[in-house]
Amino acid sequence: MGLEGYLEDLGIGDILQIVSLSKKSGTLFLKNGKKGSITFLQGQVVRATSSEYPQTLGQLLKANGLVAEEQIDAALARQKSLDEHKPVGALLVESCQLDPQQVEEVVGRQIEAIVSSFFTWSKGFFSFELGEPQAFGSAALNPFDFMLEKGISSQRLVVKGERLASSGEVVADDGELEKEVAQLESRLDDQSLFLLKGMLAELDNPYIGGGIIMLILRYASEIMNRAIIFDVRDRQLVGLGQFGLDSLSSAADEIVRKMRLTAENGSVFGRVLSEKESLMAPLGGARSERTLIEILGGAPDSVFLAPLVSDGKVVAMLYGDNFPDSGPIRSAQAFELFLSKAGIAMEQALQDV
Repeated sequence: MGLEGYLEDLGIGDILQIVSLSKKSGTLFLKNGKKGSITFLQGQVVRATSSEYPQTLGQLLKANGLVAEEQIDAALARQKSLDEHKPVGALLVESCQLDPQQVEEVVGRQIEAIVSSFFTWSKGFFSFELGEPQAFGSAALNPFDFMLEKGISSQRLVVKGERLASSGEVVADDGELEKEVAQLESRLDDQSLFLLKGMLAELDNPYIGGGIIMLILRYASEIMNRAIIFDVRDRQLVGLGQFGLDSLSSAADEIVRKMRLTAENGSVFGRVLSEKESLMAPLGGARSERTLIEILGGAPDSVFLAPLVSDGKVVAMLYGDNFPDSGPIRSAQAFELFLSKAGIAMEQALQDV
């Protein structure tokens, strides 16, 4: 699953959930003037580093009263003398007769603090590299040479990170934390989770090319009655494809491809372009909205609009509704998560259309 882009387009919370749902192993590298990394094993977080947290593992264990300075020096000296690398944490556990669970807890808290700090990065570049996690080779290459045996749930990290970023508060109460994690997980029911995992797997296909447009429409067809995907050219929306409109005309595809709408300021289309966020709202009185209602032969009280973002700009937009039904769009959050990754691949696909 190759994944790279800008944090302005795909936030750290979405990246964590995508990697978790895909159960991938690899390392996420982050840069914004500072540097950081998050290492995953089958979707669970097992290591994290940050230039803002230069503390070594030995210093961390010492600060928690588990080892003394001379014990750290002895472990580092022993590590250098070994023919085959052994993490300094494992050496300290052996030589100091530490409880491995204590080390895991100390390191786990540090990982949570590091990952939470990444949620305050509103801008930056990220890249995810597939591969089984490896030891660094020595504490000299990375002073935090330690991986958790039992990884940390990405959902747990998302809850803590989002709370820190939004309010500056840390979720300290375990009961409150578990409740918020359960709420996050409940937003994706089993059916929508199964569908999302399948679509993410298809999106990873390196041969998908322009088929990404059809993949987006196919996913949309599972959760809504009809949809249109638009190419965004400055403030003009150009129809690319549709589903669910064939009952209006046998030439529905041709009608959509000839469709041109201007996203005026104040229209729902203009809001999506400026805010770069999905919304559910009624179509109003703007010219573009009236034009679309006329073409569609009506619209329900609430429609779904979502941007596909790449390099900080909206490259495409999806319109969807449940007309003639008035019910809400099912599993919208899972679909939005998929679109957040699809947007990164979309720009290249549009160049081939």
